[in-house]
Amino acid sequence: MKGFTIFFAMLVGALALSIGLAIYDLTVRELDLSATATQSQYAIYAADSGAECALYWDNKYGGQGSAFGTSSGGVWGSGVVCNGQTVSSSWTIESNASAATTTFSLTLAPQSSCVTVTLAKSGNPPQTTVTSYGRNTCATGTARIERALQVHY
Repeated sequence: MKGFTIFFAMLVGALALSIGLAIYDLTVRELDLSATATQSQYAIYAADSGAECALYWDNKYGGQGSAFGTSSGGVWGSGVVCNGQTVSSSWTIESNASAATTTFSLTLAPQSSCVTVTLAKSGNPPQTTVTSYGRNTCATGTARIERALQVHY
């Protein structure tokens, strides 16, 4: 009878240990998933901020052109500011007779997320495509998450 008691105690102990390890494993996985979801939110919010900035400055001149380059010239605004950063001093503009593409990048506080925005205009009347790539961090590495938004009008 004494051997049965020890065997039963070991069986119950092993079962409790197995359940504890399973719960620990689930907890660790849920924490990783939660952290990934949080970082994904930073990336999508960065992409949204970049797209909204481009849309604002593209429509700021009330039909009298755009702050961004077009194949016919446009306003090519100076003093374009997003999130307290002057983007018109560091953007790149590529244009030809039928299209123009403006690209700029921003660092967004307080999370130090980044966004790269490309605004492409082509055709007559101009069709505009805004593509915004938001990243949860400006550093490169395995923990970097990127989300993109595209607006076409």
